[in-house]
Amino acid sequence: MRLTRTSLALAATAALLASASGCAGSAASASSAASGSTVTIGESTTLSGSIASLGQTGLQGVQLAAADLNAHGGVLGRKIKVVSADDAVTPATGVANVRTMVDGDHAVAVFGPVASSIASAEEQFTSAQHIPIFFHTSNDIGLTTTTFSKYAFQIVPNTVMEPRAVADYLAKTFAGKPVTIATFAPNYSFGTDTVASFIQALKDLHVNYKLVKQEFPPLGATDIGPYLAAIESAQPQFLFNAQFGGDLVTFTKQAQSYALFTRTQVIAMYDYSVLQTLGSGAPAGAIGFDRAPFWAGSSSAMQAFVTEFHATYGDDPSEWAILGYASVQQWAWAATQAKSFSGDAVSAALSGATPPTVLGDQQVRACDHQTELPEYVGTVSARPDPSAGGIPLWNTPVFVAPFSDISDSCAQMQELRK
Repeated sequence: MRLTRTSLALAATAALLASASGCAGSAASASSAASGSTVTIGESTTLSGSIASLGQTGLQGVQLAAADLNAHGGVLGRKIKVVSADDAVTPATGVANVRTMVDGDHAVAVFGPVASSIASAEEQFTSAQHIPIFFHTSNDIGLTTTTFSKYAFQIVPNTVMEPRAVADYLAKTFAGKPVTIATFAPNYSFGTDTVASFIQALKDLHVNYKLVKQEFPPLGATDIGPYLAAIESAQPQFLFNAQFGGDLVTFTKQAQSYALFTRTQVIAMYDYSVLQTLGSGAPAGAIGFDRAPFWAGSSSAMQAFVTEFHATYGDDPSEWAILGYASVQQWAWAATQAKSFSGDAVSAALSGATPPTVLGDQQVRACDHQTELPEYVGTVSARPDPSAGGIPLWNTPVFVAPFSDISDSCAQMQELRK
C-alpha cells in the first residue's frame, strides 16, 4: 500500500492542500504574512491510559496536517501552532484544557477528544465561546443531537452508523439465513448505546437473528473471565463487542485463553492499532470494523499520506491519525473560504460544504454537521501483510457500507434533539 518515494507523497499532499489554502496569500494582509504571525489550534485528548493510542495517533495526524499546511504558507498567511494536553479521560480535565487553550493560548479551533463524555462537556464550553470544535475520534450520536451546536463538526461515523454498518454486512452476507448473536460491552453510555443501536439495526435490516446472550461488565474490569464463560456457554455464531483500543486487546487475549475464537466469530473494532499490538496473536477470521482503514483506500492522496506519515513517524497511520489529519483540512478549507478564523464564519462556510481531504471530497451535512463518510467491515487475515510491517490486516475485498445506508436522515436527527 505504501508508495516507494517520499517525494511523491509530499507532492501529492501539497496538491491536495493547495485546494484548501491556495488563496491564503490574497486573504491575509501583507504585514501579517511578513511578521510571521501564527494562529493556534488545540487538541485536548487522551494521551495516557488504556485508550491512549487513539489520542496519541490522532494528535500525530493533527500535527502533521498543521506541518503540511505550514510548509505551503499556512492558513490566511499565518503559520499554525498546535497546543495539546492530556484529558486523563475526565470531562472536567478536558474542559479545563480547552479553557486554557482558548483563554490562554487564544486557540481559534479545538480538535478531539477520544471519550464522548468529554467531548460533550467540551462542546458546551466551545459553543458558549463561539469556537469551532472538530470530533475526529469521539462519535456519540448525542454530540450532533442532544448537545448539538452550530460550532461542532463530526468527521467520524457516529454510534448509530458504526453498528448499522456491521448489521448491513451481516444482512448482505447471510441474506436471510438464521444466525445466533451475543453482545459484549462495558456498562457505560458508549457501550450500551452501541449495542442498542446494533440490535435495532439488525431489526431494521431484517437480519434473521436470535439474541442468545448479552454481557455488560463494569467499565475498566480487568478480569472478564466470568463474562466470557457465560458467552461461551451460550454458543453464539457471532459476538458483537463494543470495545476498542487497549480494552479490546485485553479482551482478545483473555478470549483466546477460553478458545472463544474457535467457536464464535467475534465482531469488534479490529483496526490498525489493535492489530499492530496483537501482532501474530491477531484473531484470524474475526470480523473487524473501522472508520478509515488506510489499506481500503486506493486514492493517490491516501497512498501519498500513508507514505508521508510513515516517513515522519516510522509507522503506518491508524484511522485516528487519518481522521485527525482530515479534520484539520476541513477547518483550514473553511477558514480559507471564509477569509476569517471567526467561529461563526468558519461554521457558516463548512456547513453543507464538500471540502477536499485525504478521505476524498465528502460533504459535511448541513442539518447536523456529520461528515458523510462510509464505514468499513472486513475479516482479519491469517497472513502477515509485508507492506504493513508484517502485521495481519484484513482479507480483500473489504465491505464498504455507504453513508446513505447507515445514517439517520436529517428528520430523524432533528427528532432526536427534542
